[in-house]
Amino acid sequence: MTRRAPKVTVTRKGDGVVSKTGLEPPHHIWQLPGVPTNPLAAYVALQGEFAQNVKGQENQNRLGDVFRASCSFLSTLQRVDLNSQVPNKHYFAFSSGKKLSRAVNKGLFIPDRLAWDSFCQIIAAKRWADMDPVATTKIIYSVAVSFFCYIDLTKVGDQKTPGTFFEYLIGHLFAWRLDVNPTTRLPVLNLDMETNLPTDYIFNLGKDRPKFHLPIKVSTRERVIQVWAHQRVLDGVYGTGRFLGTPVILTETKTDKVRREVIEICLPDQWRIYQMHIAQLKRIYYLDVPVTYDKLNAVFPPLSVKPFGQFFLEADTLSSP
Repeated sequence: MTRRAPKVTVTRKGDGVVSKTGLEPPHHIWQLPGVPTNPLAAYVALQGEFAQNVKGQENQNRLGDVFRASCSFLSTLQRVDLNSQVPNKHYFAFSSGKKLSRAVNKGLFIPDRLAWDSFCQIIAAKRWADMDPVATTKIIYSVAVSFFCYIDLTKVGDQKTPGTFFEYLIGHLFAWRLDVNPTTRLPVLNLDMETNLPTDYIFNLGKDRPKFHLPIKVSTRERVIQVWAHQRVLDGVYGTGRFLGTPVILTETKTDKVRREVIEICLPDQWRIYQMHIAQLKRIYYLDVPVTYDKLNAVFPPLSVKPFGQFFLEADTLSSP
């Protein structure tokens, strides 16, 4: 007699599709046929094909494979609550043996493949006006953090793999939304030489439209001046206003794993100086918006700091001539 797979019932809530039992689905969801079980193998498959067509459907499928495999791995692990020093935010870490993962925001983490599937259906139909920026931010955060936690618990000191995966995730979603593949080099012509300028992702939307300059960072800390410096170079070479600086950053949290404490490290005064005296960034998007930086929306000079989910709603407005 053939056993039937367990029936999974879902319901829709304001933050996306979630399991009927809550944000964390039953473990058997991750044992269904077709669910990848090795996050690193899924990542390697993504890595091998990503650059061929950044905005392509195959990359979106591969990103989903990484998410599903990471959630399958994490679903068997214990969660440890962390002491959050960040107002109105609560964090936990996954525990495996003596290892703890990085901090995970309880209010943003949705380990539910159905939420990802729902998100992909909406963006495939280009139903941008129907998108909830909060729900969008949550599912993208979950895809990133689930793989990061897997790497934290299975590798030692590997910062490169999570950073590269985050570039793939954000780069693909940006390209999908704008329907154009990025470049990472721009031609520079002056009196003495003709050369190319290495850049972050640049999205060229065509004649008489601004271009997007997309730095992607897991966190910034003291390195954030690089973002403004690169924008200044683009403004100096091509003219102010031709490139819209729109960095996307995961978080600014730092975890003390001995004390099991989470803080946010922010440099608001430096940011205001950079915005006044170096270059103007159009938007600064976060997946876990720091409390301190959120307040910069209301000061002078204004810095527009928003959840990344907002980008899908306002991309057309930002890129209008």
